[in-house]
Amino acid sequence: MSFADNLKKIMNDKNITALDIANKLNVSRGTVTHWSNGVRTPDPDKIKELANILKINVAELFGEKLKSRVRTIPLIGLASCGIPQEYDLNGYEPIPVSEDIYEEGMYAVQAEGNSMSPKINDRAIVYCNIHRQIDNGNIVHYNLNGVSGIKKYKINEKGDIISLVPLNSDYDVITVHADDNLDLKMARVVGVIDMDF
Repeated sequence: MSFADNLKKIMNDKNITALDIANKLNVSRGTVTHWSNGVRTPDPDKIKELANILKINVAELFGEKLKSRVRTIPLIGLASCGIPQEYDLNGYEPIPVSEDIYEEGMYAVQAEGNSMSPKINDRAIVYCNIHRQIDNGNIVHYNLNGVSGIKKYKINEKGDIISLVPLNSDYDVITVHADDNLDLKMARVVGVIDMDF
């Protein structure tokens, strides 16, 4: 059975309506109907909340066959997609991720702002991997002296100047010189789930 079929069956078994779920999740009734009809699938945060509302395990929403195929990764905090700012990245909220996209070294951050629109929108859950190679043009989650953000990675031919470039030209490019002695950590963005339906 598909996610939608499982959701429909569980709602029916527990006598819970789409409106009941919509009110508790703060989404429209139509959104829940889309989920139960297979038009859309909720983002990882909503899947977790949905399971809590239905008083079931997240894996049950995916059916018996897929129980072993759901993994969790840590959602560690926020990342700026706007004006750079410091965020606490020591959080750990487990979020479900399908085994087909799971990779060792994955974690997630939640985007805040729209400097990376249209690829990454405000509130999107962004999957990152510290083990993936970062090449020119890749989108990265960076931590620069405590400032957490998401930008496109560019490096000059000499390899001594890194530019962190927004997709939205209303925002500034961040330039890091090799001799600046700054603490820069990066992980490649490997996936995005938009929170807005």
